[in-house]
Amino acid sequence: MPLFFNPLEAAAHRLSLVPPMFDYFGALGLHAVIAAARIGIFDALGGRPSTGVELATALDLEPRATDALLRALAGLGYLRSRGGRYRLTRTARLWFTTGSPTSLLAGLEFWERTACVIWPRLEKAVRDGSPATSFYALLESDPELSRSFQAWTAAMADRQAPAAARTIPVPRGATRLLDVGGGHGVFSVALLRRHPGLSATVIDLPQALEAAAAHPRLTLRAGSFLDDDLGDGYDVVLLFNVVHGLSDDETALLFRRLAASLKPGGTIVVGDQFIDSVMPGRASRTLLHLLNLNYLVTVGGRVRGLREVAALLRAAGFHGIRHRRPPGSPATELAMARRA
Repeated sequence: MPLFFNPLEAAAHRLSLVPPMFDYFGALGLHAVIAAARIGIFDALGGRPSTGVELATALDLEPRATDALLRALAGLGYLRSRGGRYRLTRTARLWFTTGSPTSLLAGLEFWERTACVIWPRLEKAVRDGSPATSFYALLESDPELSRSFQAWTAAMADRQAPAAARTIPVPRGATRLLDVGGGHGVFSVALLRRHPGLSATVIDLPQALEAAAAHPRLTLRAGSFLDDDLGDGYDVVLLFNVVHGLSDDETALLFRRLAASLKPGGTIVVGDQFIDSVMPGRASRTLLHLLNLNYLVTVGGRVRGLREVAALLRAAGFHGIRHRRPPGSPATELAMARRA
């Protein structure tokens, strides 16, 4: 969780009266959160507020070290302390407790591996423009990392899918949906719940499909959406969080393949980040640029602009391109178009 400066602290940093150490401390904060989650501190405090000594006793921890970790977590905004007793903030309860439907606990392996193993190779990626690792191949070869990655993306999708499903224009009488690279299937299931006459097919790599949601009208198909047959006659195609991992040539090829798989007048929905989007402030813009770097170092990809994506869609035969931010989910961005 980012630290929020008071005016005096902000002025000291703007004037460089203190060294720029908060990037370093941000990395330390990540390790503090991961350690607390794995030790069970968040789950333990989810039951009842406790003192540091009580937590150390209950979890078989060293008391002085436990106190140091709890103080750091309180400073980061994950805990509150009152009368010597610690309790969870809403942030910790929502994202880091086992019973929460949006829990990120299963995604911490992905966080740790990305930040501590892959990102230290950023220098190489910047020097030669190639990804530090073949990330999707790594996921296929490492089931534990794949499960963690899918848990992280599914938790994000759980927050976005209901609003996205309300915004996506499903044609009247539509019966078939194709979810390309959909892995967990969360977006498909949200649409199936809203449209009883719809059935969906998710195509993705085998490990990704291990985490797929269950639904009687959801079919899973292992394969490559760039090489394998996609079928045809679909009314709607979903393409969420895929384009940022592809080259321009791969994106153009995929858009042509998806146009061929759709019925005339069928809808394509590209859900991704767009580098030319209007953002609410510096922090949001910086997050977008860090995501851009993350796609470079992990998959050799990038965040494209909406204009770029629109041009590629038009070249593939789509028209009526629209940009939407679903009400209730401002972080979700959709580029929607129809097959001519």
